[in-house]
Amino acid sequence: MKKLPENFEEFTENLLQEIESVEGYLTPKEIRFLALLAAVPTAKGEILEIGSFKGKSTTILAKAAALTDNAIVNAVDPMIAPSETDPDLKGDASSFPDFQKNIEKMGVADKINFHQTFSYELAKTWDKPLRLLWIDGDHTYKGTKLDFDGFADHLEDGAIVAVHDVLHEFDGGIRVVMEDILLSPNFGACGFVGSIAWAQFHKDERKGWQHRKHKLKLYSRLAKMIPYVVFKKELKGFEKKKYKILRSRVPHGAISPEEWLKIIE
Repeated sequence: MKKLPENFEEFTENLLQEIESVEGYLTPKEIRFLALLAAVPTAKGEILEIGSFKGKSTTILAKAAALTDNAIVNAVDPMIAPSETDPDLKGDASSFPDFQKNIEKMGVADKINFHQTFSYELAKTWDKPLRLLWIDGDHTYKGTKLDFDGFADHLEDGAIVAVHDVLHEFDGGIRVVMEDILLSPNFGACGFVGSIAWAQFHKDERKGWQHRKHKLKLYSRLAKMIPYVVFKKELKGFEKKKYKILRSRVPHGAISPEEWLKIIE
């Protein structure tokens, strides 16, 4: 069984305070969970973050990884706003200056290998094994699909894939999670924490098969949300209320580190 680093709970509480000044879109329970994924290696390899914005999740990953295997955090982001699903830069041409400032301020610049390019360009030359793939870039279906397909072949046995904003009003994450993760026999333990979907990859399909009932249950609940994120430009009024009710039926509460450790392999 995998183990937590010593004083992990204290670390995460301090991290929440440290990271508060860095602009980003992670809730406290998502921050805790992302730190857990980085702090508990489930396979050998490096960490890849797709979509860095101003360095909030990058810092979390780097600080948490430093507690255990000191895995390199590879971050890829063109640092422009080419997609309708990118965060609003509020008139700025790029988030790169803020990203650089934040990772320096947080003391993690030397733990990050940054690639200022599109993830699909990086994927063409990528040749390193991954223990954690964190997808938080272009939330369109095309963009998320490119992110997943570009790096899935580099997942080590036991690696974790995590996708952000799957339970928000974008079609990319939810479709990729349903089609490429929940319906794949190579993914086993899985779930949601906040809007983060996660799953563990296995080369042995038999391990994924053991989790089929849970995966199909999640698939069924997510499927009911698909018409609201694929066919509607903007949800309003009663339609938005119906979407929120369907979303509430997908279990996505906080998970304790101890509970999570029991379900991964």
